[in-house]
Amino acid sequence: MDSKKIENAFVEVIEALGEVQYKEELKDTPKRIADSYKEIFYGIGINPKEVLKRTFEVNSDELIIEKNIDFYSMCEHHFLPFFGTICIAYIPNKKIFGFGDILKLIEILSRRPQLQERLTEEIAKYIKDIFGKMVKSILKEVEVSGIFLTGGDTAISIIKNLEVEELEILLELSVGTVLLKITEGKYKELPIITKAGSFGDEKILYESMIKIKEGIL
Repeated sequence: MDSKKIENAFVEVIEALGEVQYKEELKDTPKRIADSYKEIFYGIGINPKEVLKRTFEVNSDELIIEKNIDFYSMCEHHFLPFFGTICIAYIPNKKIFGFGDILKLIEILSRRPQLQERLTEEIAKYIKDIFGKMVKSILKEVEVSGIFLTGGDTAISIIKNLEVEELEILLELSVGTVLLKITEGKYKELPIITKAGSFGDEKILYESMIKIKEGIL
């Protein structure tokens, strides 16, 4: 970040206001603004993936919820601050992220020119990307009969991390739940079931995985 350039720019902003006298009280304002921008925009240039490298084993697959995480950011449309709270929920599947790492992710993504809608999308994107890499690492160690993926964005992230070249749609198991097969790539012939997040319940998950295990699908 070029603090001197920011400072000089705000000298011009103050002068451009016209009737405002560049008096003693405003003398150091451009420098104070430039210094504050180091904190407000410190997330620029930092790769958010770097803070979500750690996971912890847990003997549970119950929903994890982190509620009312305070944040602030700078609206990129008008360069004015906005404030709010964020709630994050995910099913861990025996692994969880450290709460401090999630806070760091939110902080990095919010400390840059932002839009509120995009901020939530980016947080979800990076968490899902880590899940995708976790699945890839598991497949290196364990032979599986198939994969069940809930949520379109999660499925896309995991399929992308598996470097799948081609998929074939085999059949629709129920509304919003589709059976596919990898036809090209490292995991060729591996069945994948995807379920839209808003359709069905845990019953379809159980029934589908039983069928995969028994080789019915």
